[in-house]
Amino acid sequence: MSTCTTQAEAKKILMITLIVTLISVAGIALPYPILAPLFEQGESALTQFQGLPKELLLGIVLGVYPLGIIIGSSFIGALSDSYGRRRLLTLTLVGSGIGYSATAFAALSGNFALFCIARLMTGVCEGNISIARAIAADLHPIIDKTRSFSLISAMGYGGYLLGPLMGGYLIYSGIETVFIVAAIACFLCAGLSHFLMPSSLNETTNAPSNASSLVLLRQVDLRRFFMLYLLLTMGVNLYYEFYPLFLVRQFSYTPVDISWATVFLTACMIFTSIWINPKIQQTMSHARAGLMGVIIFGSALTALPFLTSQLYLICFALMGAGIAIYNGFLPVYLSNSYHNNAQGQLMGMLVTIFCLGNLLAAGLGSILSILDVKWALLSGALVTFFAAAVFFHGHYRAKIWPQPSSAPA
Repeated sequence: MSTCTTQAEAKKILMITLIVTLISVAGIALPYPILAPLFEQGESALTQFQGLPKELLLGIVLGVYPLGIIIGSSFIGALSDSYGRRRLLTLTLVGSGIGYSATAFAALSGNFALFCIARLMTGVCEGNISIARAIAADLHPIIDKTRSFSLISAMGYGGYLLGPLMGGYLIYSGIETVFIVAAIACFLCAGLSHFLMPSSLNETTNAPSNASSLVLLRQVDLRRFFMLYLLLTMGVNLYYEFYPLFLVRQFSYTPVDISWATVFLTACMIFTSIWINPKIQQTMSHARAGLMGVIIFGSALTALPFLTSQLYLICFALMGAGIAIYNGFLPVYLSNSYHNNAQGQLMGMLVTIFCLGNLLAAGLGSILSILDVKWALLSGALVTFFAAAVFFHGHYRAKIWPQPSSAPA
């Protein structure tokens, strides 16, 4: 569907969506640089629970949040098709703010169980990530879909740049401060969504109100695509969840050091999304570009564990570029292939799969990290290459998915 009728309104919707994405993701990413050092080096009450190893406690903390997003994204994207994008986005942003507030209280009181419950609640509400992509799909053809997706990805990367940087410094004011600031960011975004988003975003499709994104798994071809996306996101999340632990053990990095490494990584993602992806679009199909991004990421991740100097930044640059390329083209490939599907439902399923990969990566990586965190990174590279093989076979050999060339450009 198209929720707007003029180019001016489309640009306004996209601009506000980009701002909300930037601030919201910054809030999500605030805790990233503090968790690995906290559980590796800290002795707070949060790191002591039932006598379990710190690596497993870290894995639980890392895993419970994406578990919440799995639950939320399975129905939030689909509900936005039936009840309106703006309404669902505003409500879930308020819920995220409440979740972060509860997390701050749990951190202050040192209650590990409450900390995990609050993270789960926050994750459920932040299944709203799918709504931003659904909005971008709705704006097509007034605004080119690939361009919209790349800009939203760039804002997400910007959030991952600002959030960890702020978190690395805010930790010195107390761990609860990090989550309080995240809560404020979510409440601010809820206000932007409610007061600045046009009412046209509350228009609905004819999708049934109980249509969970999970119903898409009934289609064999979509199930195959989601399988490859699961493998890919497992690989990416094994990297993203455990490179802070790698930097702590390999270089004795502090939260601030990890923040600046993350700044470099996300700067490469933003640069690629804004300036490189448009050039790639002119010379490659979405399928070829997406496959290239996956291979670049997997190759750089393979080399990372073997570097013992600042050369690891070269791998970070390549991995950032690879992530930005496949994130800019694979969702568009899927959206174009299934352009007749409700886009909120479709994008919701992508977010669900991403977070399932996050959850599996947290569990597998925490176990492998007990032996050596390098094994977690190498296993990420392995499943990434497996994902590339599945996509190559499905698109070029078996032609499992509808060819995007037959859909709107």
